[in-house]
Amino acid sequence: MMDDLDRQLKQALARKEQPAWLEAKVLAAASVKRPRPIFLRWAIAATAAVAITAAVWTDHQAVVTERAAGVAARARLQLALKVTVTQLSKIQRTVQTSAEE
Repeated sequence: MMDDLDRQLKQALARKEQPAWLEAKVLAAASVKRPRPIFLRWAIAATAAVAITAAVWTDHQAVVTERAAGVAARARLQLALKVTVTQLSKIQRTVQTSAEE
């Protein structure tokens, strides 16, 4: 039974000569240029426009976020410098007062 199945399978999958007309038919079908529907062209253009817009928007948001982080860092640094100046002034007054006594 297995030998019969193997034989049938081998026979079904064996290489067969192609008909003479097959090559001409395939080449003719491949050479026909089918115009794309206008909807497909517009869909491709719209998709490209959306992708470009999304890329530009993402880049813009990154710049805005980075700029905001820079402004916040500058404000923190200015505050730290003011605190430092205030503390150094207090220390300087204390030192001057101690030196005068």
